Amino acid sequence: MVVTGQQAGLLLGPTYTLSKAITAINLAKELSAEEKPVVPIFWVASQDHDVAEVNHAYLFDINEELRRLELPLPENMPVGRITFNTEWLNNVITEIKSLNVPEHNRQDVVALLEKTASRAKTFADWFAALLYELLGERGLIVLNPMERDVAKLFRPILEAELSRPEVSSQAINEAGEHLSALGFEPQLNRAKGATNLFLEENGLRQLLCVEGKNFFTENAQYTLQDLKQKLDEDPASITPAAGLRPITQDFILPTAISVLGPGELRYFAQLKGVYEAHNVAMPLTWPRATMTVLEPPVVRIMDKFNLTFADVQSLSKHAEDILLRLHGHGKSFEETLQTLETSLEKLLHEVKVIDPTLQGSVERSEKYFHKTLEVLKTKTAKALKNRDVSYTQQFKRLEQHLLPMGEPQERLMSPFSFFLKFGIKPVMKLFLSLPPKGNHEIRI
Repeated sequence: MVVTGQQAGLLLGPTYTLSKAITAINLAKELSAEEKPVVPIFWVASQDHDVAEVNHAYLFDINEELRRLELPLPENMPVGRITFNTEWLNNVITEIKSLNVPEHNRQDVVALLEKTASRAKTFADWFAALLYELLGERGLIVLNPMERDVAKLFRPILEAELSRPEVSSQAINEAGEHLSALGFEPQLNRAKGATNLFLEENGLRQLLCVEGKNFFTENAQYTLQDLKQKLDEDPASITPAAGLRPITQDFILPTAISVLGPGELRYFAQLKGVYEAHNVAMPLTWPRATMTVLEPPVVRIMDKFNLTFADVQSLSKHAEDILLRLHGHGKSFEETLQTLETSLEKLLHEVKVIDPTLQGSVERSEKYFHKTLEVLKTKTAKALKNRDVSYTQQFKRLEQHLLPMGEPQERLMSPFSFFLKFGIKPVMKLFLSLPPKGNHEIRI
């Protein structure tokens, strides 16, 4: 299997959710052979309780207005436990109806949301249903670790972790120290007494800590037997932290490759000892492909200034260079005018010497010439100023599209922005055509 995953964000969260899924699909397709098929898996991070990461989505309509949709999800509860509320669907649809987008695309998006919401019992289910609807025909299998039949498969790993809770934390911290010695910033750090496990108490997810043979949270204390009993009653009541989650995943799946984002790659660098402690084979890691959608206005501006997306990421520098070139033309214009004025004065002086009776004509010509020069200077200054404003506005427009709120587009904007403006099928066709590696700019 080629495995990837992401938190269950509203409207699929940022566009890189699809980048990950499509990378896994296309990589699995490349690697698959008749004698050894390779299957793409999407692991929904439904155990996660960081609601602030998943309760919103950003949409960018034709008016180029960035809109934030947000739902009132309960805090500190695993998203796989949050019961789906049809009022949330109504709120999202109401927001979508207020956007300036083509009506036929809006209708298709609303139909997709209603269809997937109709079979969702939890918030994470809605996310999974959207993935299935968009990518199920491509062979993607969506796995929800909060489902009871899946959660119970983790038990051997969870019990091993409970029996030696200090081993994985120590391995993570030692790897972090090694990274620090090499000049890198560790992604993970386990505090003294912290395990790599969370315990669900009254619906809320609490970090499980240990001292000696006793386990505790902020609210209560537990024995090892207490925790095993909780697993008997509900296999999903104890869930792994980031330092153990990939190991539970790869314990139940024959993972050949994990498709990861930049942050995940950094914390994977600290997990070798945890894999070894649990005798689980560590998979190869594969950086997900990236995709940036370039809409027609963006393409025109970028082509005009010969910019790439990498250039746009440091646009302030490029903007200054372009404006300086413009002002360089202005300086050249001023110097040429000065040369012309000096030459004319010399010419008029020679005319007066040759025939003093032409004094009046010379004065009239000189007056007319200076008036003409002033008009040229005024118009040139205005043109430069207008260009400055126009180009600055165009640079700002690029940033609105490609660096909304200072973030790369795919890290903030929902793919539903593009579905609403350009249609679900055309956008998905473009996304699915991308190779499973590299940075890709999609001209739409």
